[in-house]
Amino acid sequence: MKIAIACEKVFSKRTIRRICLRAVPLVFILFFSTCVSQQKVVVGVSGQLAVSYTAYPSIEVDIAAVTDGELAEIKDAGVENYFAPYSGIREKIGAQTMFFSEEQTKPLTLLSRAEIWKSWLEKDPSTLVVIAGLPHDPDMPPPPVPDPRIITVPLKKRLIFASNLYILVEPKKITQVKKAPVNPQINF
Repeated sequence: MKIAIACEKVFSKRTIRRICLRAVPLVFILFFSTCVSQQKVVVGVSGQLAVSYTAYPSIEVDIAAVTDGELAEIKDAGVENYFAPYSGIREKIGAQTMFFSEEQTKPLTLLSRAEIWKSWLEKDPSTLVVIAGLPHDPDMPPPPVPDPRIITVPLKKRLIFASNLYILVEPKKITQVKKAPVNPQINF
């Protein structure tokens, strides 16, 4: 209260109003940028993978912030072609790859302040895409559409409304979950 009275003696009400109008957006920007920098994508594997495949298979999970055109290219290619060595899509979109195997079942994290985000944000992406290189049995019918091995999250909504994205790799699909995945090889 004493500070407010002292300010009124030094500054006019008009000057105080101008200072407040300039300070409020600055405070909002600082608060918002702090929230965004806290965001992360956490990917983990389900214990059901070991049951379905008799061991934890080697799996690559790619994460990338992509434009609408890049997303269309990924969906047109399909998961098998996307991960094929001749494809080139992974390199083109600058995907961040996470590796899981029998020896690596611990959840992995990609922070929104990681260096890779700078190159993704330069192209003004619309979507965050997560793609799991889960094996598909060629004797089985093709995966349903949309492919359950791909998750897309509208990027602007994700940056504004949620702080974290949790992904669980399960047999034949990946799912977005509400809690951070845990290492399935640790007994509780």
